[in-house]
Amino acid sequence: MILSELINIENAINLDSRILSCLSVLLTLSVLFIVMGIRRFLRGKILSASIQSLSGVSLLLIGLLFLSIATNLYSYDRLTYEKDIAELSFTQLGEQEFRVKITYTNQNKTDGFMINGDEWQIDARVIKWHGWAQLAGFNAQYRLQRLSGRYSDIDDELHKPRSVYSLEQKDNIDYWQLINNYKKWLPWIDAHYGSATYLPMSDKTTYTVSLTQSGLIARTTQE
Repeated sequence: MILSELINIENAINLDSRILSCLSVLLTLSVLFIVMGIRRFLRGKILSASIQSLSGVSLLLIGLLFLSIATNLYSYDRLTYEKDIAELSFTQLGEQEFRVKITYTNQNKTDGFMINGDEWQIDARVIKWHGWAQLAGFNAQYRLQRLSGRYSDIDDELHKPRSVYSLEQKDNIDYWQLINNYKKWLPWIDAHYGSATYLPMSDKTTYTVSLTQSGLIARTTQE
């Protein structure tokens, strides 16, 4: 993981520009009215000072109300965040035997595997941030771990050939272990956990795997 992946600056300032403009105007006017009210009060003009100060405070409260509404709307948008991370395309070779091509969204790379079973499953490690960090633009992070086949029938799972492949990219820093060792010093991390998603395999079918703020999901994109 790199810093540019941890925080999406565009999302962090994703409030509508028109809302931001209105907020800026309201807050600027409120400050001006309050300052003018204080000046008039110092000159002994109590009535006009009170009117201007009250107007300034009213505009300030309206601006804060708009800001609260905009922030809450943005927080709902953060909860529905999704990022496509992989695409899997299947070709059936025989009974309970498939060839899968997996394309990684964030890498210029495609892998191919042979999968036995009725269903496919992909596993990942996920790092989830606290709500305030999500609001600031931090997105859930992941590392794909493995791709495997599953049988619908338990007896098949116990006795038929299984297939499992590692998807991990080896690097110099094991962030997962780092978090385990120093969790108490990382208050902005809400949880780190394993997440998996699986769906039935079908001939000439493509699936998209996405990362949400709560883990992995998969959808059929082509049949």
